[in-house]
Amino acid sequence: MELKSDLSKEYIADALIDLMRKKDFSSITNKEITDRAGLSHITIYRNFKNKEEIVKYYLNNVFSKWKWDDKNNIAFNIFSFFQENKEIIDLLYKAHLQYLIIDNILDLYGYNKDDSDAIAYSKVTVAYFVFGWCDEWYKRGMKNTPEEMARLFEQGKKQ
Repeated sequence: MELKSDLSKEYIADALIDLMRKKDFSSITNKEITDRAGLSHITIYRNFKNKEEIVKYYLNNVFSKWKWDDKNNIAFNIFSFFQENKEIIDLLYKAHLQYLIIDNILDLYGYNKDDSDAIAYSKVTVAYFVFGWCDEWYKRGMKNTPEEMARLFEQGKKQ
């Protein structure tokens, strides 16, 4: 069962994403978000520090609901995620928030702040490496399929 605050957070996040489809991220006000969500204005301040945090919350939900295929490598899954969620990815790029994806990639690689230095640096390196590939793929128009990208990625790791 979801708590009332969880539902409020979802309403706020959905409202912000809906507004991002119509307006520039920087011009969206908290009042517009809560009006769209049908919540009192104070609700946004009880649940989030800023709009970026709302987008992080939304992105975490999208990532957690995604069907991550254990048979394929994480890179293939992330390329597939980008392709299947292109509208959200477009909104992130339009708002210059694409870097928020990195935290989700770090989670996929099991990053933990308590990891040893060597493990933490390795996981961060791989997460940024994967994100860099996704970023360049996006900027080039995502012409290759996720399967092609995963093959290229594996070849790139070997060189």
